[in-house]
This record gives sequence, C-alpha cells and structure tokens, in this order.
Amino acid sequence: MSDMSDLNHNNNNGHPDFNEISGEEKIQAFRDLIELTDSHLTHQVLAIGMDSAEEDLTRIEAWRALGMAGSSALLGEILHAAAQLVRDSEEDEDVQIYALQTLALLPITEAEIQLAQEVLEGHAYILVRGAAFAILVAHQQVNGATSALESLQSDPDFGSSAIRVLHSKQGSNNQ
Repeated sequence: MSDMSDLNHNNNNGHPDFNEISGEEKIQAFRDLIELTDSHLTHQVLAIGMDSAEEDLTRIEAWRALGMAGSSALLGEILHAAAQLVRDSEEDEDVQIYALQTLALLPITEAEIQLAQEVLEGHAYILVRGAAFAILVAHQQVNGATSALESLQSDPDFGSSAIRVLHSKQGSNNQ
C-alpha cells in the first residue's frame, strides 16, 4: 500500500479527499489522522460515519477519528448524528458501539447522558450497553450522570460497576 503522501487525491489542506479514495485507503487515512480541527475534513468524516452504504469498518474508523473533534465547530452536529445513529434500530451494532465510544471522548451535554441512559434501560446488545455505561463514567460531572449511575445500582449487568464508580466519586469528593 502506498504512503498517503504519494496519493494524488489530497485536497488543498493536505488531507485526502475521501470521495476520491477507496475503502482501504479511507481506513488508513482515518488511522493516520492525529487531529480533527478542519471543519471541511470533519464534515467529510462525519458524512462517512453516517453513510450506511459505506463498509462498517470504514464507518467505525470514521467514528474513531471523530473522537478527536472535541474542539470542532461541528461538535453539536457530531453529537446529534451519534444520537441519531444509536437510536436507529436498523443500524449495525458495531458502528453504534463506536459512536457511543466517541461520545465518551467528546465534551457532551445532558442530552447525551439521556441517550446513554436510554440505551442502558433498553434491550440493546451488552457491548452497546457497555459503551453507553462508559459515557456515564467518563462524564460524571455532566448533569444527570450521577443520577443515571445511581439508577443502575440494582442492574444485573452494571450494578456493581455503578456502585464502584459512585463510591470512588464520593471518596474523591471527601478529600
């Protein structure tokens, strides 16, 4: 496989034009990204992450890259898109997992906490629910996260973890 710098499919920012490269090249380009601050590039990556016609692995790598978009002007659009994807019952579970994992990395709002709680209260695959739980753990300071963790204390899958997280938070608040 050629080095990305050898490709003639770069846009004027030195990033590949994702409309011009193949699936394998897209995957490698996503893996090569070290930041995601350019709005045009971020928009392209988000479009690929949401495009169900793309290969699932390509979409997963797009969502992984979007985890670097915390300071992006498109953050609200990314958060909305992730919620839309996660709520789509026809969506691939692996892609949903990575969209949720991306939310665990980005600055989020109470709306994403509510999304995580919806997933945890639903009948989603355990790994999807685990990714939703990771959002609550990563964003305990966001309104609603603590009460969501408290509501999980008797959950057969996440109860003991929720209790552990709440106790560790309590311990750090007492110091």
